[in-house]
Amino acid sequence: MSLTVKKLSFTYNPGLPTEAKALQNVSFNAEKGEILSIVGHTGSGKSTLAMHLNGLLVPQSGEVIVDGLKTDSEPNNLKKIRQCVGLVFQYPEQQIFAETVRDEISFGPYNWGKRGEALEERVFEAMDLIGLDNSFASANPFLLSGGEKRRVAIASVLASEPGYLVLDEPTAGLDFTGVCELTLLLRSMSEKGICVIHITHDLELALNISDRILIISEGTVTAYGTPSEISEMLSNINVKGLILPDILSLSYELKKTGSIENLTSDPYRLAEQIKAAKMRCR
Repeated sequence: MSLTVKKLSFTYNPGLPTEAKALQNVSFNAEKGEILSIVGHTGSGKSTLAMHLNGLLVPQSGEVIVDGLKTDSEPNNLKKIRQCVGLVFQYPEQQIFAETVRDEISFGPYNWGKRGEALEERVFEAMDLIGLDNSFASANPFLLSGGEKRRVAIASVLASEPGYLVLDEPTAGLDFTGVCELTLLLRSMSEKGICVIHITHDLELALNISDRILIISEGTVTAYGTPSEISEMLSNINVKGLILPDILSLSYELKKTGSIENLTSDPYRLAEQIKAAKMRCR
């Protein structure tokens, strides 16, 4: 089963002076157990796309299909989709409302019908998934660090056992350590069979953690493929507001001169290619 988007289009305020096209004929497929990054500049349509993936917005044109269910279908199917597709908004810690971590994380599964020991088990399973010790259960989430708050917010979504986890700019506001911890968390989610859909403006991060990347600009798909395929594509196209990683830019220049054979955004792989080239010249 998979999450499929087919020729999705959406316009805000259609027919009004403030009409704005947010998405135009967007298509892609997301599989269980992979990390798919959706990359674009501010205003490119990323967040609008995210809200379509679990039915917060319904397609005006095209389709969003989650494990065979369309998001514009009957209400009972929409309920199943929202349980299957967990959505974590940008700065999710601002959505925290409960007095304890346990209450915060249990809110979702409680509303899906979990009670008693089954509910408690789900809370601790979700905490374990995101690397929070059980001792945090009674803690006040508002007194936790920024990174810990973000983990609690993600755990509150994971507690409902979604097959797909959609995160809108999850690294926003985090320091380097926080980004590294979150990156490891996303990888562990995919290893457990969850499809992670990572929405970001950070191309470098996307190239480093993704199985596939979708680049969106002005509401349309500009490029779609594996990190290596995307690296090749970006050597021939310019995308508004997209900043190329320094290592990838250097890689382009070295490939032009014939110093290396393969483009990469990984500094270690680039260093290996440079070293191999020097060995060949001896």
